Amino acid sequence: MSHQDAPQILVVGAGPAGLATALSAARHGARVLVVERHRSTSIHPRASGLSTRTMEIFRSWGVIDAVRAASSKVIARAAYAVTLADPDRTENPIGFPLPREALAVSPAFPACCPQDHLEPILLDAARRAGVEVRFATELTDLVVDDDGAWARLTDRDSGRTETVRSRFVVGADGPRSRVRAALGITTEHLGGIGRHVQMLFRADLGPVIGDVAHGLYSLSHPEAGGLIIAFGTDRWGFARPCPTDEDIPADDARWTELLRTATGMPDLQPELLGTLVVDLAAELASASRAGAAFLAGDAAHRMTPVGAVGLNTAVQDGHELGWKLAWAAQGRAGEPLLASYAVERGPVGERNTRRSVAPGVPHPADGLVGDVGTRYASPTIAGGVATLVAPQDLAAAPGERAPHVWVTADGRRCSTLDLWDGRLTLVTGDDSWRRAAGVVGVAAPVIADPGGRLARAYRLDGGGAVLVRPDGVVAWRHEVPVADPVRVLRDAVDGALGLARPAEANAEFVRTEAANRPFAASPV
Repeated sequence: MSHQDAPQILVVGAGPAGLATALSAARHGARVLVVERHRSTSIHPRASGLSTRTMEIFRSWGVIDAVRAASSKVIARAAYAVTLADPDRTENPIGFPLPREALAVSPAFPACCPQDHLEPILLDAARRAGVEVRFATELTDLVVDDDGAWARLTDRDSGRTETVRSRFVVGADGPRSRVRAALGITTEHLGGIGRHVQMLFRADLGPVIGDVAHGLYSLSHPEAGGLIIAFGTDRWGFARPCPTDEDIPADDARWTELLRTATGMPDLQPELLGTLVVDLAAELASASRAGAAFLAGDAAHRMTPVGAVGLNTAVQDGHELGWKLAWAAQGRAGEPLLASYAVERGPVGERNTRRSVAPGVPHPADGLVGDVGTRYASPTIAGGVATLVAPQDLAAAPGERAPHVWVTADGRRCSTLDLWDGRLTLVTGDDSWRRAAGVVGVAAPVIADPGGRLARAYRLDGGGAVLVRPDGVVAWRHEVPVADPVRVLRDAVDGALGLARPAEANAEFVRTEAANRPFAASPV
């Protein structure tokens, strides 16, 4: 491999975290190599719930239509009954807003897309963005320092080995991460909800569930209790606890008997597709970075399915990490931007991991609040304070996800969220700030705002400006015009990219950073 062809970023693992990191980095111009020890993307549905924020990210990547086409048409609620045929059901939310609730604050709404349907979509998008992906390729050795990584890769079919040099390496290789082990990063076990076995099956359950299925059914029959999960139009998972191997049904006949009892359909003829045994536990890595190496997804924070936050946290990790690595690899950003990944995403990963071992216990970050209302604090956010914000109260404060508003920008109707991908963007209605953006090299689209909705949402009535990062996070804001907008904006851009840090912003961060360290208890 020539120096010109060598990857700037090596991603180990082609699950949601790895593919999201690779796609984000490649869309920002980085050369990316993904290696995966398995021979394909996931063959099991695994997770399926995609949150509002995750769907916003997929919208920015141009894959949202493909994801919706591959999604199950279900109600994002859990139904509780003795069997599926029991007419006496109760319902509860499962962590996702209804479409109308999401669309009040977002251009997107949640979906239910099984992981084995989602991963090929992300894989195709990554390859179209220029990512090289090698399956059946195993990481067998790794050496990392502050300047880069040397990885030995082994082709599992031929046995051929190759040493790859990269500027950064990302461990997105799951809860038994080899990258994490090579870095010597330990994990803390936080508990779990036990060992379970799931049978994947096909059947027409319409006669007992009706025209529209729920995403999850919790069944309490004394002889066939468990969960039935929608994984497509006629594909389902039936999950049951199995503390020991003796608790796993011995053969297809026993599974069929259980399914007939659980569904209340004595003549059911299910097509049995295979089983998966998994220990539903939560673990937290003690760090998410060592020099030029970073952890994302389950390698950094393994979660149980409670709250359906694991896959979403992984995708959101990759979305943020990818662009930061790409910009740093190209010399467009400095060390503080790299450091900000752990500072920003670490507390979110810890919060969601701990949530996942507390079924039935309400949390302030449940639902849309934690999904789109998390406010970051980090070295590259001027004055950000880590907290939670109700989605309807997002007001373009530093550290917040920039609010969604339908606008006409440069002659086209779009959401404000469509403006950020691939660049730093200045939102302003003031011509002096817009001219300064042209000098500094920041995008400043001309946004028509006849009803004043944008000005109200972004608090621009005083002639101020808001700087938004490529991941849609507000990095800086100024409330009013200034005498030298070029200098002020240049300082803001340098601070957002970790190239320099205005003294007043540094002082604010020092005051808040101690309460918001990676993986430490924090209000987010």
